[in-house]
Amino acid sequence: MHKPLSLKSGSLLERVEQKLSRFLPHSTLCVALSGGLDSVVLLHLLAAIRQRRPFVLRAIHVHHGLSPNADAWAQFAFDYAASLGVECAVERVSLAPYLKQGVEGAARSARYAVFARQNCDVMLLAQHCDDQAETVLLNMLRGSGLRGLAAMPEYRPLNQHMGVLRPLLGMARAELARYAAGQGLAWVEDESNFDSKYDRNFLRNEVFPRLNTVWPSAGATLARVAQHASEADALLLEVAMADFAVCVQDNVFDVSVALSELRLRNVLRYWLVQGGVQLDARAFEELIRTALFSAVDAQPVLVWRQRAVRRYRQRLYITQAKVGLIEPVALPWQAEMNLKSGCLSWCGAEEGIDLERLRRGRLELRPRIGGECMRLTAHGPRKTLKQLYQEAGIPPWMRLSTPLIYLDGELAAVPGLGVDAGFRAAGGQGLVPCWRPAV
Repeated sequence: MHKPLSLKSGSLLERVEQKLSRFLPHSTLCVALSGGLDSVVLLHLLAAIRQRRPFVLRAIHVHHGLSPNADAWAQFAFDYAASLGVECAVERVSLAPYLKQGVEGAARSARYAVFARQNCDVMLLAQHCDDQAETVLLNMLRGSGLRGLAAMPEYRPLNQHMGVLRPLLGMARAELARYAAGQGLAWVEDESNFDSKYDRNFLRNEVFPRLNTVWPSAGATLARVAQHASEADALLLEVAMADFAVCVQDNVFDVSVALSELRLRNVLRYWLVQGGVQLDARAFEELIRTALFSAVDAQPVLVWRQRAVRRYRQRLYITQAKVGLIEPVALPWQAEMNLKSGCLSWCGAEEGIDLERLRRGRLELRPRIGGECMRLTAHGPRKTLKQLYQEAGIPPWMRLSTPLIYLDGELAAVPGLGVDAGFRAAGGQGLVPCWRPAV
């Protein structure tokens, strides 16, 4: 099928080995082997490197079932890996769970789900410089920001246990083809690669050949754009992390901090990502308009899918789109009580409720109905919860989704406000309730 492995393959082998050096020899590497030119060359290079720097090398072929040739490709990948002394697993996938993303997106998601399950330290993908250039141009045409223009990173974590490495990203497809020819390698061709109805194929088959007639180095130039964008994006991330430390406390964003609008926009994006909210460009601009430029006393809400961004007193909160209401429930005291609406736990505090009183009493969680009062200091006046909530700056939706703690029929404590003076432990040591709403 190919010539004997050679360690005299020139700079391509040396460059790939350099990319791998920080992972060798103590890592298990797995190559995503489609059977195409790029992955065939990558596995061949790794097998050659393994001859002089032993490490564990495996391959995985993902069988999408999209082509009548899919079985033949899987067999080719298995046989090719075996000829190099590499174990290759073939995993069939269903695209059904991902079809809302379109065929290309579904296939990609299915592949990455397989990759994430592999027992390895590094998953190696064979994308090269031409692929990077296509990604940059695609993302430009979609109006992407710096993150999109940075395209594919050479390395990124995939999960807590493994990362993805693209060691060929700085190398052109033509260089890989020359290597394959010199080594006598064979590979398979996916017939769908010639169908220009797909955006990437249109760029590859129709656009780049014409670009290259005028700008022969267009691919390498666009790949450099990705590198510059990646560096700029990394710098913006550093700025965002520094501003995040100033603007955000307990995941609450203070929009009154004196930052330029550009830095506010930058750190807001970072805060949203940290909170698991991925807004599209239009929704983000709506958030900027309503959250930053509404009247000071306004309480705008931006709902996005299952989440909401709410503003109260110049602070932004990420919540569920629908605020969960409290249902009344009576239950024996426990250190942690998991309910449908959230989790109630108890923490030690000087002005808390005596543990024995909690254990002996009839404990109830009730919703707020209005008119409830508490005295938070021994000699202070009784105040309505509305007054206390306003003084504490607790947003209205939190008031509805926080249970009131009753002992023997009397209001004893409210998470976030404190314990009524009449229920505090005599010795100054007790427990206060802490409420964590269900996500």
